[in-house]
Amino acid sequence: MRVKTHLRTLAVLLLLSGTLLTGCGDVYRYLRSGEVGWAIKREIRDRQQTEITLAKLTRFSWDELIIFSSYTPRHEICRRLQLTDADCIAADLPEPLDDGLDLLVFRLNGNIVHREIQLGYHGEFRVDEASFTPRDAVFVVEPGALLSNGERQLILHGKKSSQPTAPPRPAP
Repeated sequence: MRVKTHLRTLAVLLLLSGTLLTGCGDVYRYLRSGEVGWAIKREIRDRQQTEITLAKLTRFSWDELIIFSSYTPRHEICRRLQLTDADCIAADLPEPLDDGLDLLVFRLNGNIVHREIQLGYHGEFRVDEASFTPRDAVFVVEPGALLSNGERQLILHGKKSSQPTAPPRPAP
């Protein structure tokens, strides 16, 4: 009788831990979002801004931003950054290997000064394969599809210099 109770308890614990562990990847990615990602989230989700200027959201100096979209392999990232094999390994660049993840690489005088995985929930970049300067790293927020949590996906498009400043977004 006592063994049967222990087996039931063990089965419940295994089932519960299995359920918890299936969400660990999402929790890990959420917690791993960097300072720029949290600043973007604060502006577009919390403050409902319809336009952001990345230079205002960074606490470090940079003169170039390169955004890599989901599933860009490391060798392509290093090729675009013009890194040698040794420099690529030393840079320890993460790969955005999931839907809705971007890699933001900030450089100053050609040297990487900051890099982080950008969680799509904090704002998903939809930009051409180009680099941005602090002056032109201005992005317009566009509501996208409805997410499973009931909130809208927020898409970030590069603002063209001819676009007027967007008015604040109405609350959902």
